[in-house]
Amino acid sequence: MVDDIQPYRLRKVRILNGGHTLMLAPAILSGKETVKESIDNPFIGKFLKDSIFNEVNPTLGLDENELKDFAEEVFDRFRNPFIKHHLASIALYFVSKFKVRVLPSLLKYVETNQKLPLNLTFSLAALIRFYQGNFEDKALPLNDEQTIIDRFKEIWLNNEYEKVAELALSEISFWDTDLTEVEGLKDAVAKALSEIDHHDVEAAYHHFVQFYS
Repeated sequence: MVDDIQPYRLRKVRILNGGHTLMLAPAILSGKETVKESIDNPFIGKFLKDSIFNEVNPTLGLDENELKDFAEEVFDRFRNPFIKHHLASIALYFVSKFKVRVLPSLLKYVETNQKLPLNLTFSLAALIRFYQGNFEDKALPLNDEQTIIDRFKEIWLNNEYEKVAELALSEISFWDTDLTEVEGLKDAVAKALSEIDHHDVEAAYHHFVQFYS
């Protein structure tokens, strides 16, 4: 029994739900189809763990050991061979889920550390790339409000990554805020988008992180 369940709700939303959401676009763009397949993959599994332990947990203001134990339980759940959780189903209303589950961690990290969380930034860029609707000649499972899909289609009529990043991040109907006001985020997202289109996703991520390291 506890006096306030809010910290536990926050933990669940940012780690369990947020874990699904932050790895979704990198995993789908890497050709993965299920959560288990994603977390078992050396690149996506490490990307998820590093994101949670290094960029999400420190923003929650809760006991570090409790957060670590909870995260490990979440990863075990993701690996459960009896749960076939398809990434396409998680992609339902992807923008709204990212706004609630992941974006607050990104913004809190920036506020606390005065720098961008590189994994969460790459995840956001991968989401924007996901909404182009196809990747490596394959259709992607867009399943969102038609207004969001149509707006991304308009955004992706632009050929410059900087412009795509600017338009996507400044779309208040997506995020309830203008993300171009976050210092360095527009340029970082544009860089990640370019890397994703010119390399496989794992290589794109490593080039992106190396560039900002």
